[in-house]
This record gives sequence, structure tokens and C-alpha cells, in this order.
Amino acid sequence: MKFLRLFFPTYKVGFSFLILIASVSYFSQSLEPIIAPIPGAINSRLQEFGPSLTRDGRKMYFYSKKNEKSFTDIYFSELEEDGNWGVPELFDVLNSKYDDQSPFLTRDETEIFFSSNRDGSVEVELPGNKIGISRDIYLSKFNNGKWSIPESLPKQVNTEEIEENPHFQGDTLFFTRYPFGKPEKASIYKSIRKGNTWSKAEKLPGPINDENSTISFTLNDEGNLIFFASNRPGGYGGYDLYLGRWDGKSGEDIENMGYGINTPKDEAYLVYHQKDKIFYFCRWLEGRSFDIYYVKMPRVETIIEQAFNESNKLSLDSIKFEKASAALKAESKEPLDAILAYLNLNPKIRIRIVGHTDLNGDYDENMELSRKRARSVKEYFVERGINTNRIETDGKGPKEPLVPKNDEESSRKNRRTEFLILEEP
Repeated sequence: MKFLRLFFPTYKVGFSFLILIASVSYFSQSLEPIIAPIPGAINSRLQEFGPSLTRDGRKMYFYSKKNEKSFTDIYFSELEEDGNWGVPELFDVLNSKYDDQSPFLTRDETEIFFSSNRDGSVEVELPGNKIGISRDIYLSKFNNGKWSIPESLPKQVNTEEIEENPHFQGDTLFFTRYPFGKPEKASIYKSIRKGNTWSKAEKLPGPINDENSTISFTLNDEGNLIFFASNRPGGYGGYDLYLGRWDGKSGEDIENMGYGINTPKDEAYLVYHQKDKIFYFCRWLEGRSFDIYYVKMPRVETIIEQAFNESNKLSLDSIKFEKASAALKAESKEPLDAILAYLNLNPKIRIRIVGHTDLNGDYDENMELSRKRARSVKEYFVERGINTNRIETDGKGPKEPLVPKNDEESSRKNRRTEFLILEEP
């Protein structure tokens, strides 16, 4: 598929969405994904929809009609040690006596956007001299240890139409809008926040929006991949989930996320928790309404883990540097990212990085070069979030060759970077 060829040419997977959770050969094997209802107490025979998670992935916000109430409420649940989601609790400060839906927690966890038709929302004149209340976007902020009373966003965002499914990233709010009572005409809009002001919401261009219904737009953490649901032709039935590339203004390379995640029923509202490499999405089940599902790759012991488990040591000659320099080559990213993933999965592990050179050249210069290269590898990890105190560096220069020769093949083996597991702190 075009999207895979452009951005992930080394991946060979059966579902296009697995490009984000399948790993390179250093890190994992090609396995079938797990697609299942989230375990625990969240899902019920009533509607659960619109998941949003904290950074650590251990608290989920969503909305539901639990207790067979006439209106939806916003709930939260915490992930327990056994991997099950705990009994949901009402998020009282956000809820009203009317519909409260689609909570979105910002990346810094200081704001929650959501949709509601509570008192104060825009009124709509309906046929027969009737008055309806639209659902509008509201915002609550976390200050001094508590969430503020929600406030409606201004008329640049909220209108007589329905506004729901907010997703905020950077300075931009994305949301779904459609005429009152006509979700089949839904499209994705955006509004930009500057200080306390909002720009007039604009409809996103095609191919995200088309003449069909498009809802629940979300982005990955980097903001370069988009996910949304649509009932456009070519799907598997009802609403399907789609992904594509986002350039900051429009979407490209839009493709269906494939059968397995999509079914003949409705799927919508996908969020990607990047830290844990887990997708959460909503699926319609006959006789139950929507439940929240997850998608992840099964954990397997990787080549990296095998090496460390066997000897607490890993030696790689695949980490490449520019000639006579500590500058990393682009081809080093693959093995380094595999080790980075190992460090993220094992947050208590400390390592020592040791640089080695071949036997050619000046001894003192080689010693200094090996130290610089080890520090360069450390900087790569630190820049990607690893605590600097977890990493020591050293350089052995030509002192510990694997092969005591200076021909090209021997030199290639001797030019290596070693990683040693230190005692846990």
C-alpha cells in the first residue's frame, strides 16, 4: 500500500495500522495483533465511548449511559496491577444533568475538553416551533489541585450545530460538527487558539472530509499521523477507521485500517497511546451499543533482551559513525531505537556504553574518539527521554580488539559499541 511504501518500507504486516506497533528486526517478531475488549469493569451492555488516557496510560476517561440513565456522563477508571481496568467513577465536576460526552485530556494533563448540551449551550430552532439544545465544546482546567467549573468555548467554535469529539494538540482544536439531528452530514473542523482567543472554525479539506460522514479525528503524539472514522464507500460496513499522514493543514495517503480492526458493524474514535504502543477504539456490538477495545502486539522476548539476559552484555558493530568522527550515521537509528525500547521497558536498568576502535591510526586519538562515540550514543538516548543518570560511558580505543588484526574485515568487527548492564539502583 502506498502509505506503507512511503513511510514504512521495511514493515511486512497484514494490517496497515500495525506500522505503528510492529518493530524492526532488532526488536520483535512479526506476530498477529491482539484485538479484544479492554479487560476489567469499564465495558457494560450500555454505551462506552470516547476514550482518553493520561500520559502513563493508567487512567482512562470516557463517557457512558451506565445505570440506564437518560443522559450520558463522563467517567474515569484506573488500571489495576493485574492489568484490568477498575470500577468506573463519575467525574462529577464535568457532569451536568444532561449529556456530557467525549472527554479529551491534553498531553500536559492540565485541560479537559468535552461536549455537552447542558444549560447554556446554544439553542436551535426546530420545525414546529420547537427548541433544541445543541451539544457544544466545553473546557475545564486543572488549577491548584482541582478541576475548574467547565466553560463553553466561544461562538467561533460553538454554533447551532452539534460540536463533539474534541481533540486538542499544539494550538489547534479538532472536532466533529454536523447539523442538529443529522450525523450523516458530519465533518471535521479545526479552530486555532492564540492566548484566550479562538479562530473561526474551518472545515478540513479533502480527502479527510468528503460527501460522507466523517467523525472523531485524532493525531498521534508527533502530530504527523491522523486517525478518523467514516462511512465512505469502500469500507467493511457502517463506520470504519482510517489512517493517513497529516502535514499540518491537510491529510494525505488516507487508507482503511483493514479488516480485523474494522468489521461490518461500526468502529470509531481511535486513540493511540504511544508510550505503551496500544490502540484504543470503540466498536458497536449488537445488543450492547459501543464497547471500548484495544489493539496491541503480543510481547515476545527480543534479540536485545536475549543478549542482555544471557550475559548482561551486548556488542554491536551495526552502530555506524562518520569517518574519524563521533557523528552517528542515519543507519544507526534502527539498532539504537531497539535498545531505546529496551530501556523504556526496563526503567530501573542502568547501562554502561563502551566505544571501541580498530587498530589503525594514532593510539591516543583512537582512545579519545572511542570516548566521544560512547558519549554520542548516550546523547541519543537522553534526547529521547532516558534519564542521564541511567547511563555511564567509557572508551577503550584499540585496547580490547575482538580480532588482533588490522585488515578491513577485522577492523569492521573491532569498530563496535558495547552495552553493559549495571546493577539496578
